[in-house]
Amino acid sequence: MFSVEDPRSCDNAVVCRNRYDFCQSRRAWMPVVYEHLEPLYPLGWRYFRLRVPWLPLRSSHAHPEFELTYIVRGAGTRLIGDSIEQYEPGDLVLIGPHLAHTYASIPEGGPVEAIVVQFTRDVLGAGFFDQPVFADVAALLEASADGLRFAEVPPALATLDDLAPAEKTVALLDILVALSRGPYVRLAPGQSAPDTAGARRIETIVAYVYEHYRSQITLQDIADAVQMNPSATSRLFSRSTGFTLTRFITVVRLNAACRLLHDTDLPIATIASRCGFGNLSNFNRRFREVKQTTPKAHRALLHAGQGGAPSHEHLPDRKWAMEFLKG
Repeated sequence: MFSVEDPRSCDNAVVCRNRYDFCQSRRAWMPVVYEHLEPLYPLGWRYFRLRVPWLPLRSSHAHPEFELTYIVRGAGTRLIGDSIEQYEPGDLVLIGPHLAHTYASIPEGGPVEAIVVQFTRDVLGAGFFDQPVFADVAALLEASADGLRFAEVPPALATLDDLAPAEKTVALLDILVALSRGPYVRLAPGQSAPDTAGARRIETIVAYVYEHYRSQITLQDIADAVQMNPSATSRLFSRSTGFTLTRFITVVRLNAACRLLHDTDLPIATIASRCGFGNLSNFNRRFREVKQTTPKAHRALLHAGQGGAPSHEHLPDRKWAMEFLKG
């Protein structure tokens, strides 16, 4: 949904002043970028409250997850499929899987604060929403392929900050049930983005890395999995995600290591080996690059309750290169 790059570095600040004219002209050539989202541990889905000075426009992007976005503060332009509308405080939309979307604002519009929830259809287990009792929720999720805007905001959405992981997940179900019973407007009927071959290949690469991160992974292995040559595979992943395969593999391994540091008392050398690092010194070096601390110090912080989320906060799923904005 949002870019975390410094808004002051955006070279589009002037043209952003005319929201609609700018967005209409740029959409003709803005590429749709595939976005990989990493579920937060131990939730199994993503929730965050975003606060930024303003939102420079970046390329429309799509991902396999549903996205529920509530604007707490700020105003700007919301682009979903072929829908271009102004958003303001109270704006609540549900975006279906693979539906292209992005948000933008201008510096003069003031700070933006948003609550964002991202989840898969099987967030509560495979087939959960296929039960008759949740037929309305299933219909809501199907309709979100067109992008949905709601007039009423479930109160539970604003209180997610205060809940433990288990209660957050229960609240997510309450929110979806409440939304399924209220009125909504379809924003972009029939405009959901197709699941392209490129997106499917990215999903295959991500799945391959998660399955094999404990062992050695070569570029040729990944290329074979998507039936492409190695150089084309590397270019596809970099252009589609904004970061390299090597970086992605490293961070997946570090995320797994953080879980073991938090959940076990295994020796650090054992954790390094189990997470695919060839030697302890390489593990320590990579860990320091990403966490700005050592595995030993990070474990101490986690056990003291000062280390934040133990697994996925550093996955670079929002590190987008500026060439995406340049076509």
